[in-house]
Amino acid sequence: MLAAPAAAFCRTTTCGPGECVPAPECAYCLEGGLPLYWPGGCTSFSTALAGSPLRQITAGTTGQIVSDSLAQWIGVDCGGGATPSLAIFRTGDVTCDAQEYNQDSPNANIWMYRDDQWPYAGSGSTLALTTVTFNVKTGAIYDADVEINSIDSELTVGDGNVQADLISIVTHESGHFLGLSHSCDNNATMFASYKYGDIGLRSLEADDVAGICAIYPPGTDTSQCDPTPRHGFSGECGAPLEDKGCCTTAPGRPSGRGALAVALCCWAVGAGVYRRRRRRAG
Repeated sequence: MLAAPAAAFCRTTTCGPGECVPAPECAYCLEGGLPLYWPGGCTSFSTALAGSPLRQITAGTTGQIVSDSLAQWIGVDCGGGATPSLAIFRTGDVTCDAQEYNQDSPNANIWMYRDDQWPYAGSGSTLALTTVTFNVKTGAIYDADVEINSIDSELTVGDGNVQADLISIVTHESGHFLGLSHSCDNNATMFASYKYGDIGLRSLEADDVAGICAIYPPGTDTSQCDPTPRHGFSGECGAPLEDKGCCTTAPGRPSGRGALAVALCCWAVGAGVYRRRRRRAG
């Protein structure tokens, strides 16, 4: 009798730099720490009103792509037609286009572009970066922001003359937004590789489905959940606490053009609260 293949998906955890070791079956999975998840059965997202004038992509187009991508993730069949126990709401466009988490004031989970400069390492090779703020004692996600490198990436949204396919990028980053790390399954959307012109990451594979169903198993009623961001919703930028702490590179290194690097940077923003960043390299 053939044994069932082991899942290759990995969940993002509360592991700080040097606190955990790579799992033997997949270096992207870290042994130790608590897995991250959105608490309460739902969350929300916003898109920056500015969109990307450089790539001629509006906030409306962005919001629809993000909405469709997240809907695909939470609409998968976990077995018998049951879907993950998570609801996601769109809060609309916001004027704020800064990655931030306000510990004592309203927030928004923002998808935004970087048309002027890429303010992180990996300029020219990084497609997007997702920053997740979470409670280190529980793994509960407090906030998530996604920055898309539009200055260095020739983003396209159609089916013809595809370059850096925005739908594929958003679908992959949506997995990080929901709590997944990279996968060791080279067929998965969460696999750590992207090739220009490819639209294959627009759809989810069996390993992606197994991952999202593990984070949000079916059976919980989400019809009465509250998607309001922590401390309330605001479309204006606040005054985030100063970043402090350290940065480390997760297991696995980029192997040239088309590789997907992962950088984990953890900054303390208050007692028991950390940020984790996941960088996608093109």
